Amino acid sequence: MGIERFPAAKKGLRKAVIRKDRGFAVRLTPIGSTRHVKVANLDPDCLAASIPDSTQAFILVEREHLEERIQTSDTESEITISEEAAIRASEMIDTEISGNKRLISRWRKKLSTGISAFRQRLRRIAPNPPKSNEVKRLEQEVRRLRDRLNKEAGTIIEMQNAGLIPMNGKPPFPLENIHQMHYGSDWLSIVWRRGELHLFWIESNLSRTGNVPSLTKNERRFREAIRDGRVVNHHYHHWVDKDGEMHWDRA
Repeated sequence: MGIERFPAAKKGLRKAVIRKDRGFAVRLTPIGSTRHVKVANLDPDCLAASIPDSTQAFILVEREHLEERIQTSDTESEITISEEAAIRASEMIDTEISGNKRLISRWRKKLSTGISAFRQRLRRIAPNPPKSNEVKRLEQEVRRLRDRLNKEAGTIIEMQNAGLIPMNGKPPFPLENIHQMHYGSDWLSIVWRRGELHLFWIESNLSRTGNVPSLTKNERRFREAIRDGRVVNHHYHHWVDKDGEMHWDRA
């Protein structure tokens, strides 16, 4: 149990624990007050604590790692943490913000792009020793399958919270590659079937009366265009050459 990380409190915690697979509620008690306010959720191994209604978390870090931190700018440093703690924190945050489109969009917008993203990838792979091509291939396949399962499971949870699919069922369209839309429809599912590219446009609404919900003017335009076959697909290959010139190659 993660209570071993709290030497002064582990004896009392051990007596209070009812189920070892349950986590802990983190409460703050302002000095001089008798009120205990819950501020976070801590996993059973005490590796990470997620903060409700936010994309932030506290992660366990060792003293030696703080000493060996690498300063990347005047205001930022990189600290080594265990991969298990990083994964646990990510999972806990995802659970906290599941279905909250605003918070999900907020953390995704903060991800590094362009050269910054490339540097991040270089920093991740630099310390790792070289691996054989077969090991790399197997690891890549395992990651692909794991990511696919996690993505589908996460999508189902988000869509259940949104009321698009029942809590005990799956929708009538594939979930391998489903994307949230901000114009025309709520979701877009993309899949290949027998060499053909299929696009599933999904509009999600709630009916409080039992009647079929009405569509907005723009939502109706999308539906009618798809029904009538008035859809023209365009593909552009956007790239920049060694001289910095931008290209837009249209298929």
